[in-house]
Amino acid sequence: MAIVTEIKEFKGIITLSLDGMQWQKVRKKHFDRLPLELEQELDPEEYTDRMAAVQSADCYEAALTMLDQAAQTSGDLCRKLIRKGYVAPAAEATVARLLENRLIDDRRYAERIAQTQMGRSVGAYAVRRKLRAKLLSEEDVEAAMEGFDGEQQAAACHDAAIKLWRKYESLPPREGRAKLSQALARRGFGWDAIRSAVDSLTEDDGFTDGF
Repeated sequence: MAIVTEIKEFKGIITLSLDGMQWQKVRKKHFDRLPLELEQELDPEEYTDRMAAVQSADCYEAALTMLDQAAQTSGDLCRKLIRKGYVAPAAEATVARLLENRLIDDRRYAERIAQTQMGRSVGAYAVRRKLRAKLLSEEDVEAAMEGFDGEQQAAACHDAAIKLWRKYESLPPREGRAKLSQALARRGFGWDAIRSAVDSLTEDDGFTDGF
């Protein structure tokens, strides 16, 4: 059992604290159906299960609205629902239902993002970060990354280097190479691809200084 020590409302969301520590957020309209009072004793798990039952229909409708606005991954959608004040069991059950109904497809989402990034001269490390930020599984991430092999990355890095070099070509050779290399690294390219691209580009211009 635990003691309710804080009930705080902000923009329609109730933040609940138990035993002096923040516990979870609940939408006010649902909290009003299962109200709590300060110093009240409760079983957190039992209350959460009851709240999930109250929120179930609204949580599913909220998820559908979010999917209408933009494609979502299962993990990211679950996280967003919880932030909106739906308890974790309600959010997780909603996502499971959407996956079962094929309204969410994490593998297809990952592959679509990877394909889009492949045409933008972006490094594989940056694409992986982008996919993982969407809370995709490592299996889905790696499946989507299959096209980002050494040959593709070398070509993409060279294309990016050509565009970026204009910013640095007036600098002293060593400084220009260093800044170009750093800019390519920020785009998520590996050092082998960066070295090849920078060497190729600067040697064409007569610059052969090392990094």
